[in-house]
Amino acid sequence: MSSQPLADAGAADQPPVTENRATLWAAEALLVVLALSVLVPLILMVGSAFKPAQEMYSPIPWPKKPTLDNFRTLFDAMPFGAYLWNSIATSALRVAGQLLTSIMAAYVFARYTFFGSNTLFLAVLGAMMIPHQLTMIPIYLLVVNLGWYDTFLGLIVPNLAAPFGIFLLRQHIRAIPNEILDAAVVDGANNWQTMWHVVLPMVRPAIAALTIILFIDCWNEYFWPMLITNTERSTTVQLGLRRFVDGEGGDAFGPLMAGMILASLPIFALFFFFQRKLFDTFAQSGVKG
Repeated sequence: MSSQPLADAGAADQPPVTENRATLWAAEALLVVLALSVLVPLILMVGSAFKPAQEMYSPIPWPKKPTLDNFRTLFDAMPFGAYLWNSIATSALRVAGQLLTSIMAAYVFARYTFFGSNTLFLAVLGAMMIPHQLTMIPIYLLVVNLGWYDTFLGLIVPNLAAPFGIFLLRQHIRAIPNEILDAAVVDGANNWQTMWHVVLPMVRPAIAALTIILFIDCWNEYFWPMLITNTERSTTVQLGLRRFVDGEGGDAFGPLMAGMILASLPIFALFFFFQRKLFDTFAQSGVKG
């Protein structure tokens, strides 16, 4: 029997080369548009931050004579450095606490089945679906009664639990073969040692991704700091920029862009620090899928 008919049938089932190229070009064009939608605002922000006042509304995105006057104006108008430090300190401590509670809770949910464990985990999932704004008033009253109003404790402690972090890490820990964990127990490791020396290194890519997600959420939060702070000693950078716009900086577009650059730097730095682990997470998800 000749194999020619089978070959012809297989070739007929394959899409034309021109169709594949058209699909590829359409996908690349879409990616270019999406990339430009992200890059163009960044370019305009950076260019405006270094423009002198007379060039601020020029259609050319980059300044002819770059200057640091906008940064000087920003720091002269308000204690922006203190606001930046407040945001860094509160975000770092809050993320560290969220990671700690998420790792321990996820390990328990992934490894053990006890009375009410499924119900408790469903409660964690339900907490993910409740808007944070619905719980702000009772939490605010509790913080005031504890004497934490306008303090770092009021900014950090009420947000130390991260239901999404528990869910994400639980799924990754459940994917670890039981043989590896049982081998650690045979070697004499207790639960604490197994969690920190066996499980934690195996889910580092997921922890890196979770760190970025939690930090961005903490760093960009505006409503809760506005509700719980009253003085400059605990004002975050987002509140500082808002006050700058509402006050003397309402028309100072250049200093505002300078502040936005400085407010964006920690997020970019965190992403570049964890980018390898983050890409490893995406690769592992693709292999599992």
